[in-house]
Amino acid sequence: MITRLLTAAALTAASVAVPGGALAAPAPFHDNFDGAVHASPTLGLNDNLKHRQGTGAVTYTRTSAGGSVEVNDPKHPGTLLMRSGPTLVRLDAPSTGSAISAKLVPAGSSTVVLSRSANIAGEVTDPAVDLGFSLRANGSVQIYQAGQVVSTLDRFAKARKDGSFDVTLKFGSALDLTVNGKRTTVKLELPTERQWVYLGHSGTAAGLVDNLTIEQLNSDDLRKRPGSTLRYYGYVGASPSAVRGHSNLNLIEVGSVTAAGHQVDGFVARDGDTARQVKKLFPGKKVMLVVAASQVDDAFQAPEEVDGVGFRAPCAGYDELETLMIKLQERVPAKDLFLLPESSPQAPCADLGDADLAGTQYLYLALIQQYPRYAGFLAAPVPAQFTRTADAQERVAALVLGDARLSG
Repeated sequence: MITRLLTAAALTAASVAVPGGALAAPAPFHDNFDGAVHASPTLGLNDNLKHRQGTGAVTYTRTSAGGSVEVNDPKHPGTLLMRSGPTLVRLDAPSTGSAISAKLVPAGSSTVVLSRSANIAGEVTDPAVDLGFSLRANGSVQIYQAGQVVSTLDRFAKARKDGSFDVTLKFGSALDLTVNGKRTTVKLELPTERQWVYLGHSGTAAGLVDNLTIEQLNSDDLRKRPGSTLRYYGYVGASPSAVRGHSNLNLIEVGSVTAAGHQVDGFVARDGDTARQVKKLFPGKKVMLVVAASQVDDAFQAPEEVDGVGFRAPCAGYDELETLMIKLQERVPAKDLFLLPESSPQAPCADLGDADLAGTQYLYLALIQQYPRYAGFLAAPVPAQFTRTADAQERVAALVLGDARLSG
């Protein structure tokens, strides 16, 4: 078990340079924040990325210790909401262009920060900041560089009736700033290569962001490998409405009381005879055979009727998992193969915590990308208190389901 946890941590650090599953999209990057499932524990931050961003899936990471970052709150639909600040979030792929725009609604002050460091909180006063933009609700603007104020523009622009400001920052040899149509130039030079983008808000009420557009992003380090066959991120036993933004294969165990609803994509059977019977009853549904790891041996065979095969191996270490994966693809040469990373503590390692199981998601991701025969994951719902594991699931799903590249 200790070996497994160390391996998971090492793989996470090595293969996910910035925590998250950012996938690429053609420039410019755009996020309208529409359609995410706003539900605990992740509150929609990395949900429904492929559709709300249009062509890819670039994730976000909370960087502040406090505050709440949410997407598509029913009271503020189609927005990124930051409350109980100061609240800060970073995009998990760097800007390599020279322009950023967004619609901001500051209740106190909203910020946009560019830094060559991905390891800061993203406050405008941080010495590592190359460009800090702060906008107050009264339209006043301050520009920062290296943690210092370089320009103050009192009541620079007037808010619209809804309190919003359309902001465009063009940068390079100087800063060209436009807020609600009012434009100015600030003498401020900054490099445009690999700038990490941070969004923030501070105030007693919630601040909003909408229609975030970045001229160019580079997610080369965080995307699926070229030629990858990964195409499914599914759930077993989850409510389809709860995971609709980060799942494309929703299954239930045979015998589940929800089976009568026929609102799922298919079924999971634990033995060949049951799988055959279910396929006969539901020929239009997918049927997956999922067996215990101990059954994947030299005699294992999968029924012709099943659509895919996977195994459960809770607590297994890297070497054991890899051995099982190799054996399964030898024994099942013509079916889609799946991995089932555990998402809650299970015997004989019931003492695993949230951080351990979050690492498990990345361990399985690192393994599956080495074996093209494997088509995806079958995940399980996460206990409500396991926020890091839920976040890891959404990040892995973003990588699997995103299908475009942003290689600027």
